[in-house]
Amino acid sequence: MPSGSNEDINIRSVGDFAKHLGLSRWTVSRILNGHTGVHEDTRKRVMDEMHRLGFQPNMMARSLKGAKTGLIGVCFQEIESPILARKISSLQESLRTRGLRAVMEVTSGVAEAERDIIHHFFSLRVDGIILIGSELSSKDPIFSRLARENMPVVTVDAAQDIPLPRVELDRHSAMLLSLRHLQQRGHKSLALLGLESDPVYGARRIEGLKEAAAKLGMEWDTSFLSMKSDKKTSWSYQYGFDMAQELLQLENPPRGIIALNDRVAIGAMKAIREWGYRIPEDFAVVGFDNLEIGQWTDPALTTVGQNVADLIEQAVILIQKLIDGELSSKEAPVVQVHPKLIVRSSS
Repeated sequence: MPSGSNEDINIRSVGDFAKHLGLSRWTVSRILNGHTGVHEDTRKRVMDEMHRLGFQPNMMARSLKGAKTGLIGVCFQEIESPILARKISSLQESLRTRGLRAVMEVTSGVAEAERDIIHHFFSLRVDGIILIGSELSSKDPIFSRLARENMPVVTVDAAQDIPLPRVELDRHSAMLLSLRHLQQRGHKSLALLGLESDPVYGARRIEGLKEAAAKLGMEWDTSFLSMKSDKKTSWSYQYGFDMAQELLQLENPPRGIIALNDRVAIGAMKAIREWGYRIPEDFAVVGFDNLEIGQWTDPALTTVGQNVADLIEQAVILIQKLIDGELSSKEAPVVQVHPKLIVRSSS
């Protein structure tokens, strides 16, 4: 086992590091490049000692020699959403356990910025790219370069069906779970708060609800009231509060509510209580995302969990297979992750 303090160990290269560990350079290089076929105990020993010593291989120098850099370019749309922050945290952890590092960029939802960032990732010689919530269209010219240079790319919850391997939440299933739950509790008409205001996933969730309504014998035109505000650009507690205020002013409002996300649902519950109604006796509310705060509201919020850990793990498994040549980008597999309904007191 290695010994000595960090100060008396002179490690400047992968070769020095391998010699320090008493391992072959080939073994250490495979571990640093994220390859499989190395015993887990050996991999853990290499990674633990690398962190202890603070040793970082010169990734750019290695890439110029044709070696892998161990870098994964990660592009996402924004950082304000709590569920997206959870996805990013989960992604970093999943990559780290495989000896990979994320280089992260934010696009603010601009397709041109996303395209420029991908070009930048090429200049950094990343081993692969993961796009979270990509808003690129299937005809974007960036796909020609990705195909030409055979860059491993995986998308997570892309806005459109782009020609890349992708992992996505089964939002149709999520809507069926929510609708069936409320129907089983006697709700024959429902209000949808903000679903159609979501430009990325709103259409898919509405499609899922229409399919679910048909399966459950509900008439879309008469059983559903969709509410949104074109003036709002963030779907926050205030958004939910305002939507519920409008709903409660109707003569005979639907008593079952499906909200865009947990924040909208919690804002709506506040408005409902302020009007003197009880939850779930007078109104039942279902959110989306399973944020931690939902367990602490009064009443606790029923919600749909995105199964984030599995969603991200499937994406990292795909990118690893692409990097290792076990999978071709031309196959463009689609992996759907199933959501989970967490039933609490609000419904």
